[in-house]
Amino acid sequence: MASSVFTQQNTLEKISGIVKRITFHSVETGWTVLKISPFDRPLEEVAVTLHQSKVFAGATMDFYGNWTHHPKFGDQFKAVRAVEKKPATANALQKYLGSGLIKGVGPATAKAIVTYFGKETLEVFDTQIERLDEVPNIGTKKLEMIARAWEEHKDIKDVMLFLQQYDISTLFATKIYKTYGKEAIAIVSENPYQLAEDIYGIGFFSADTIARNMGLGEASDQRIQAAIDHVLDNSREEGHCYLTREQIVKAVNDLLSISLDSRTEALLATLAAENKVKMRVLSQAPGAPAQEASPITCYYAPSIYFDETYIAKKVKDLAKKTIPVEEDRVSRWITRFCEHQAIALSEEQQQSITGMVQQGFSLLTGGPGVGKTTTTRVLVRLLLAMKKQVLLAAPTGRAAQRMTEVIGQEAKTIHRLLEWQPAIGGFKKNEQDPLATDVLIIDESSMLDVHLAAALLRAVSPLTQVLLIGDPDQLPAVGAGNVFHDLIQSQTVVCFRLTKIFRQAEQSSIIRSAHEINKGVMPRIVSPLEKRDAWKQIDCLFLDSEEATQEQLHFIKRVKTLITRGNGASGAPGTANNADKDANGPNSTPNSTPPLKADNQGEHVSDEEYLFVIPDKFRHVDIATLAATTTHIEELEAVLKKIPHHSTLHYGMNASETITRLYSHTIPHYLGKGAEIQILSPMTKGSLGTIALNKRMQEAVNPPRPGIAQLRLGERIFRVGDRIIQKRNNYDLQVFNGDIGMITAIDNEDIQMTVAFPLGGETKSVTFAKEALSEIELAYAITIHKSQGSEFPAVILPITTQHFTMLFRNLIYTGLTRGKQFVVFVGSRKALALAVRNNQTIVRQTALQQLLIESPGKQTKAHT
Repeated sequence: MASSVFTQQNTLEKISGIVKRITFHSVETGWTVLKISPFDRPLEEVAVTLHQSKVFAGATMDFYGNWTHHPKFGDQFKAVRAVEKKPATANALQKYLGSGLIKGVGPATAKAIVTYFGKETLEVFDTQIERLDEVPNIGTKKLEMIARAWEEHKDIKDVMLFLQQYDISTLFATKIYKTYGKEAIAIVSENPYQLAEDIYGIGFFSADTIARNMGLGEASDQRIQAAIDHVLDNSREEGHCYLTREQIVKAVNDLLSISLDSRTEALLATLAAENKVKMRVLSQAPGAPAQEASPITCYYAPSIYFDETYIAKKVKDLAKKTIPVEEDRVSRWITRFCEHQAIALSEEQQQSITGMVQQGFSLLTGGPGVGKTTTTRVLVRLLLAMKKQVLLAAPTGRAAQRMTEVIGQEAKTIHRLLEWQPAIGGFKKNEQDPLATDVLIIDESSMLDVHLAAALLRAVSPLTQVLLIGDPDQLPAVGAGNVFHDLIQSQTVVCFRLTKIFRQAEQSSIIRSAHEINKGVMPRIVSPLEKRDAWKQIDCLFLDSEEATQEQLHFIKRVKTLITRGNGASGAPGTANNADKDANGPNSTPNSTPPLKADNQGEHVSDEEYLFVIPDKFRHVDIATLAATTTHIEELEAVLKKIPHHSTLHYGMNASETITRLYSHTIPHYLGKGAEIQILSPMTKGSLGTIALNKRMQEAVNPPRPGIAQLRLGERIFRVGDRIIQKRNNYDLQVFNGDIGMITAIDNEDIQMTVAFPLGGETKSVTFAKEALSEIELAYAITIHKSQGSEFPAVILPITTQHFTMLFRNLIYTGLTRGKQFVVFVGSRKALALAVRNNQTIVRQTALQQLLIESPGKQTKAHT
């Protein structure tokens, strides 16, 4: 979470005063900037920022927080908690009531009320509001309006005070009130863990702290049940559909930091009996050798259980169906069509087309360059010639756009195809209202998780043929399940595999390298610093470079700090001990500097005689050379064991600087200024993660300048001309997760921006109001996971040991195959080799494969 749910009152300052005016207030987020007149400095105005559902001029408030300095707006008090008091003066009370707090009470009416009741005004509002009809010009209708508005105000105030007594920050108190309204107190009191399910940004740990603050016991059933729910939900992030009893018990113990084996098992059984958790008994665990097969009991969140069960049943039903065709006639049509279109099909392509038109449910798979697209294009033309209606779809907008372009027929995202209905939180197309088509073809099917796959199949008529196309060696779905992979592995569905790489594709270094990586072979990728004409001749290049890790940066900083301190000290300890200096070997330092001791020296010398112990991995470093460095490139060169001959470090650029140069100058020079370039990083964090790279690219290609509008949202800055990506499906705006566009206009007064999204040959212009701006982020760099289903003319792939936790073969394979014309790796060949060798991805715990394999008579046991 970006913000803590809780306040830390023991470290907070307090200021009290009267709110003079509201500078800015977001209805959606509660983010507020206001000016107050502090009681201890009544002639001054102080800027205060906080998250609050509603704040009104004239309110008397205590603010808890800390002082900050904004580079543009100066000193501000950043409040995390605010407590409203009774207005301190008659003028404050008048301003408070007339500030829009109460519908029907403007400045004139407020003045009349305060003049009439004086100090009793608030007491009248709280206990005798009917007395307002004593004030001239307040009739029965207006009195009813004021009474309703005051009651609503009291509800908000009561909820905020209730939540703040448990140290919930104003940001999340506002979100809670917006979600639950006046029922917030009852809901949170009954089950504080409900917050983790309903409020974005409040996870289990935050809800648990609230629950403990409210007095809930550490071993209560409510707490254990919430922990079980969290463990099952969290397992989806790793792609699992279920967990075993042992996994759940261990995870709950680790989560709650207490041993609750028997209690958790008993509660798990109760939840299963009440259908709050679903059970399934499998004959063996996924990936287990047949000789070690033994039944396992699996526990599911109910929605995933039913989705997985439905997929297996529907696929079985569809796969039973075959469609009779005259194969000779089909073969002749394919031959004539391909001759007319100058298309050369391989034998396996032609056989696949002939076979797919006969199957009720089938799969088409293969790596890059084997002709999946061409095969699909011919198949669609054949189906249309057979007078069949064909629908095309893909999981993401860019994948659907690419499918439209290459097939020549409109393709939709699956969400658009199924027609999401926000009012009901589900799809319009389902078993009662299925898709009206003879054939449904889905591309990029490796991206299908169990929820989306089940929703799609529910909208398929029993008479519809289904074809799923994909590459099982790419990254699996972001959500739970591994549907496409499980369908292939079950061998219960007809699968057409294309393996022949076409001659034209063989000439591509991108495709050749992708197939080598997929086989676990380290590709030989040329460096343009070694082969100068490679920029124009080769579509996949490698720029050897490095980026300092946090460990290296810490070592460099410590050496420089302590060496500097040592050089400035008179009679520093250890400086006269020549034997010690000899013992340090290459790590020796000038006599004016205290020596540094290596990890494994074994010398019986007091640690006080040394500045610090050199870690073993840095023993090769010449400390004197490192101490003398003056640039970050020199520092990096000093700590590296080996630098490739053609490294960009020799040209004064580290990896992030090299990427900046590629993005802003080199690639546009060779591909043209309008070429779309996408940086695909394995991670979001770190100097080569998407967050840092987006800031660098924005400053390089779209810096602040006169006449270019920009909008600041917290730490984020957006400018006209920025490349952005949509992070979640927005059905109202009809923009979806993964859609990439460009900002064309910014309105700072209404806090909104307009973004142009390319759709085929057209452009869709979408205006984002302030409440939707949290859904977008800069997209000069995106994660490889976010790039699934997309293709880009040019791709830059950072890969260094900084990314070691994400160096998997299928991740790099997926990133590489996103490049259509040009790909350049930037980083370490050692890191690439680690990724190529690492095929040990997490085995997803799914039951779909076994559900498909088991015959009806031997089907896995299901407890309902």
